[in-house]
Amino acid sequence: MKRKLLGFLPVICALVCTSTVYGQSMSLGDATGEFGTVVDVSLSLGSDNDVQGLVAAFDWDDSDGSGVDLVPSAALADADVVQTRIESGYGVLGVVVDTDGAGPVAIPAGDSVVATLKIQCGDGPAASTTAVNFQDGSYATVDGGPALDNILVVDGQSVGADDGLGLNSGSFSCTPPPQRMSISNGGNMGDSLEGSARVLLSAHSAVEGFVTAVCHGNGITLDSISVGSAAAAADFSTEEVSEAGGALGVVMDLEDPVANPPVIGPGDGLHIATYNYTCNNNSNMTVPLTLCDGVLGDPAKDNLIVQGGLSIGAADGLILENGTFTCSPVVIVIPQENCNNGVDDDEDGLVDADDPNCATTFLCQARGGGEITAGYGGSVEVCFAIFNPEDNAVGLGQPDHLQGFSMAVTFDSILTASENLDTSGTILEALGAEFVNMQVDNDDNDGDGRELIIGVLVDALPPFDGASIPPLSTPQPMGYVTFDVEDDSALCGTSVDISFTDGINGVGRVPIKNLVSAENQSRSPSLESCSVGIFGDEFFFRGDCNFSLMGTMAVDIADAASVIAYLFLPGAWQFQPGCLDACDANDDGRVDLADSVGILMYLFQDGMQPPAPGPGWDKASQAGTPAGRDPTEDSLDCALGASCDIVAGQ
Repeated sequence: MKRKLLGFLPVICALVCTSTVYGQSMSLGDATGEFGTVVDVSLSLGSDNDVQGLVAAFDWDDSDGSGVDLVPSAALADADVVQTRIESGYGVLGVVVDTDGAGPVAIPAGDSVVATLKIQCGDGPAASTTAVNFQDGSYATVDGGPALDNILVVDGQSVGADDGLGLNSGSFSCTPPPQRMSISNGGNMGDSLEGSARVLLSAHSAVEGFVTAVCHGNGITLDSISVGSAAAAADFSTEEVSEAGGALGVVMDLEDPVANPPVIGPGDGLHIATYNYTCNNNSNMTVPLTLCDGVLGDPAKDNLIVQGGLSIGAADGLILENGTFTCSPVVIVIPQENCNNGVDDDEDGLVDADDPNCATTFLCQARGGGEITAGYGGSVEVCFAIFNPEDNAVGLGQPDHLQGFSMAVTFDSILTASENLDTSGTILEALGAEFVNMQVDNDDNDGDGRELIIGVLVDALPPFDGASIPPLSTPQPMGYVTFDVEDDSALCGTSVDISFTDGINGVGRVPIKNLVSAENQSRSPSLESCSVGIFGDEFFFRGDCNFSLMGTMAVDIADAASVIAYLFLPGAWQFQPGCLDACDANDDGRVDLADSVGILMYLFQDGMQPPAPGPGWDKASQAGTPAGRDPTEDSLDCALGASCDIVAGQ
């Protein structure tokens, strides 16, 4: 269209000459739609001659449908004036094809659709057909304008009803949407072979009851049928289950239908039933589900709904839509044995360490094995080890070959762990393990105590050769960590724990478990935690080989004799010192004849004074000195000096 003009009537009047009867008509079409949808009513004209202009005015009962739009067709695309008006219950169209002598001057003779009237159907409740009628002298194109008659302009003359213009009314019909019972496709869920499929209902009015009858194909078993949420208020329901399928009958109200009849209200996708199935085998398959009439139950049941006391089934327009149930393979996960909770997790009758799956053990111990002891104020080396015996399994699998492991350890706050994992001399060094990492958290104020995490992957870098930790006949050290012990004599005689603890995060934010990796699977090991026994940290007097502990008189001639008896006397005459560090009078890390000579020279020939912690008497200050620790690292020890009764100051 070129433009719209509100005052098109004078133009039309200027085209009109004398009235002559022609073969002309305007017609409204018929349309049908569901409640709430928009229907299209066509406006067409038929003419033996070219048409230079037209007016069409029509109305309908807007209680059945409301006007939405009046859309000119392509036949009016080049008209100079196209004026439309659409209201709830009427519409007006005015057209002048040519006002300026340029372009097309008329709609060619013949039959043409010139516009489409769009009407939105109401919501019922009942189906209806509403006439759309041409009306002369009732409606204007604009408020305040003149009421117009229906005319065609032919050869400059106005052709109306009185001149033989045929006016053929139309209609629109509004119908309820189809009522439908359908099966929503279902399937088994998650790690189970069980699942369900729902039966849904679309109804345009209240439903007082229903019957569903669903047949299924081979491969699944129907376990039960339950009432859906839309029918939860039903007073009565009954199910019939068979090998071929199942039927469910529901009556919404049996108690007092007059006072307060419960019904299923109208709507789409109303959940009325659930059919619960189990897949017969663990494989992929899709099984048909069919809303089958006259097959299931005794007597045989049809799928139907009850509305207004009447049964509505497939023969009465109820649409039945079938569905499917899809079985998907389920990965059956056998629970892994937790080797430290006293529960038979994998249900094989064996618990924790008695289960072969728990043959691998994490443990901590002293270097060389055994108990861990340390003096307060000193330090101690803790060995973290793995025992992973040969499983003697037949076949190609190698679950006893470890690709790596993670250890998660907590320890007491009187211990401070070094941040170095010493793997020298261990199997990790021999294998050339490519990823070895340790995190240490010595912070007591971060809310999770003190923690240590070790992570090892033997083969972590290309070229990948599948290297692993082989089965071990005895516990094998994986690394050594040195712990410093708080210097507090009150700790003497106590012990503190070093524990394997799942779920700690070290200095990171990811929880770590104690586990080993074998054949790309994680396994839980048995856990044997340890403790550190705290003792007095080897207090002694240098040169006090017989450990007399006599303070300023601790070193005397008997100590020189004790060294000689230890070194040279046989059998019962041999002396067994309980503090080799004290016998090492010159602190060279050995006990030999030089120590006996040194003691004698100190006592009788103004010889060199035994070094720290000293002999109990300082010649320079002429004052007594206390017992103390050995400041020199050596292989000698002082078992007697580790007693909690021996403290500095004696």
